[in-house]
Amino acid sequence: MPSNNSKYSLDMREQTARFVLETGKSATSMAEELEIDVNTVCRWVRDYRRKNNLPSYAETKGMKRAAPKSQNELLYRVKELEKEAKKHEKELRNEKEKVEILKKSLHIFMQPQE
Repeated sequence: MPSNNSKYSLDMREQTARFVLETGKSATSMAEELEIDVNTVCRWVRDYRRKNNLPSYAETKGMKRAAPKSQNELLYRVKELEKEAKKHEKELRNEKEKVEILKKSLHIFMQPQE
């Protein structure tokens, strides 16, 4: 919440945050242009996202998933993760087989030639 003795109007804060989100311009470069502290602009953007129920920066960039909203979403996510785990297990088995083949071939090539 902005205090009553704030340097910047609520309108300026919202316009700046909206501009950063709509243009994809970084909050850092926007802060430099406006000669405002970077943390201040980042806070404005974060507050704007929360106020308007927009996904967080981490969610937007894929660094964090949005919290599931229902039991069905959780079940779906569990199934996705199980499929992914099976895929990785299969890849791991294939890589282990390759390693064993390479070990055997190395053993063959390391034997003295007659």
